[in-house]
Amino acid sequence: MAARLFVRVILLSMCLCCAQARAQPADTAPLRVVGFPYPPFMAPDERGKPAGPMVELVSEAFRRMGQSASIELLPLARALLQVETGDAAAMFTVKKTPEREAKYLFSSEPVLFQDYVIFVASDSTLAFRGDLNALAMASIGVVAGTSYGAIFDAAARQGTFKKLELTGSHEANFRKLLAGRMDAVVCSRAVGVEILRQLQATRRVKISGPPIETTQSHVMFNKAVATPQLVERFDLAVRAMRRDGLLDAQRTVRHLE
Repeated sequence: MAARLFVRVILLSMCLCCAQARAQPADTAPLRVVGFPYPPFMAPDERGKPAGPMVELVSEAFRRMGQSASIELLPLARALLQVETGDAAAMFTVKKTPEREAKYLFSSEPVLFQDYVIFVASDSTLAFRGDLNALAMASIGVVAGTSYGAIFDAAARQGTFKKLELTGSHEANFRKLLAGRMDAVVCSRAVGVEILRQLQATRRVKISGPPIETTQSHVMFNKAVATPQLVERFDLAVRAMRRDGLLDAQRTVRHLE
């Protein structure tokens, strides 16, 4: 009798432990977070490890939350797929669009501000003065799956541009521009300048006209993996970092623009 009672107590204890484990919120589990090469904001260092101001910002936010996270930089299309399937819990940096907001959770705090501009060859006569209709017949390089801000995205959906050319990377677009195979490239000013520096081609390309728009980018979370409470904690951490002046690295990068 005593033996049977002992066995029952052990089994009950095991059941309670299993129930507690199942009830434990997912926020405590390590999160897999992905980004994509986007110099000068994030890129692999000489050892192949994620580096750059955005990697530091996101890492510090999760550290302040007490949330363990592993960060990887993947090609853009692969990073988007992994956060869509839930193989990754979150992705940075991503612009909000109505389609994305219907599927994902977003940090309310932006982590990156960028001016989007039109790059053309230095001897080009193509002039952008703020009216996107002036670019209707120009061949313009864009990266597939990338948002360029509400203004440009809306014009693209409305069919304003007759010759949009999709590639897999910003670098591919600039290489085509330098080869004379397209008329213009739309890109973040800081990113475009950095890519042209890497290609040793800063004198061969110029910016035409004013910024199309200054955009905000966020961290995007898979709803099935991350909870609204986790996203709220992330926002609180970013706000605290902003108050502490720990976002200076981002402001330094913006001087490159």
